[in-house]
Amino acid sequence: MRPRVQRNAGRASSGMTLHVHLALVASIMTTACATTTTKTIPTSRFYGYTVAATTSLDREGPPTPPDRARAAIGKLRRVAFVPPDSCLDMRAADTGTTVEKRVLRMQCGVTMSELEREAARVGFDIVTWQSLKGGQKPLDQARDQNIELLFEINELDVIEEHARASAMEFRYFTGEGTNGKLEPLDVSEDDNEACKAYHAKNAPQISGLTSVLDVKMVQVSNGSVLWSYRHVENAKADEATALVRFPVRATQTYKTSRPWWPWLVVGAGGLLVVVGQPIPGAAIGGLGLIGVVALPKHTTPVGEPVYEQVSTVLCRRPHVVDAPLAEAPKGKKHSTSFRSESRVDAKDAIEERRRELIKKSVGVFMVQLASK
Repeated sequence: MRPRVQRNAGRASSGMTLHVHLALVASIMTTACATTTTKTIPTSRFYGYTVAATTSLDREGPPTPPDRARAAIGKLRRVAFVPPDSCLDMRAADTGTTVEKRVLRMQCGVTMSELEREAARVGFDIVTWQSLKGGQKPLDQARDQNIELLFEINELDVIEEHARASAMEFRYFTGEGTNGKLEPLDVSEDDNEACKAYHAKNAPQISGLTSVLDVKMVQVSNGSVLWSYRHVENAKADEATALVRFPVRATQTYKTSRPWWPWLVVGAGGLLVVVGQPIPGAAIGGLGLIGVVALPKHTTPVGEPVYEQVSTVLCRRPHVVDAPLAEAPKGKKHSTSFRSESRVDAKDAIEERRRELIKKSVGVFMVQLASK
């Protein structure tokens, strides 16, 4: 009876040892199981907008000449234009005058030349405005030169007016990187209002040039004022922005874990110990434990990133400002001679716009003057 009891006790002890071993391995594997974390990461995705806007100040149409002015224009063809006193005072101004005075002189010359050119084109006999100088009044000088109609320029001015666009269109896009394909982006009314406010705050106001031409038509023989003409003409200003981009972040879930196969080695070693081979079992299990400790953890993303909503990004944070590419430094050149060339472009965009607007304003006046 005693040997059988001992064998049964040994089997029970072995079974308990196996259960303890499995429980230990399971406990260790449980503590080494993969862990998950969620992080906010930058991405190459963006939400953005472009805007196209136009401003044009509403003006009344140019006035038409009254009947008596039309009758005089039909009979009296020798005419002259008298500039404002400010232009007459500027004729002898030196080149060292202020910028404002030089601009005024330019406007005087351009306007008077344009008036004379256009009047000659529609058939008038023109006496140059430069001849109306001296101490006499322009009307007296006109009688001396047999001028029949005198056009006194009371005001000529070109000013810059700032105004918000009267028509504005926002378009919305999303894309990846700086050169990726753009896709249309659906936005809500709240998003659109946010971008309108953002653009109004961060974009420069657009402006337009406005010219004022005030002319009085006088019959020289009797000094009678036949027509008082005043019209304001404005240039249209357009604004079109490049794509304004807002960076989008995302949340990404990551799984961090160690390699699973060393635990199989540990388990195999444990089984050998249980079945009565402690030395090789301990060696194999020890190698498995070394692998568990020595092998690094691996972190891998789980699933796709979750991008931020449009309503939290678009026009709610600073937009991306692209830095210009830095040019590579050039090596110093060695030579026995050096040649340099330069070109000065004297054409100023603002002054050119002024000239074009003056021409347009004069053209409108001449259309009325020559109308039947």
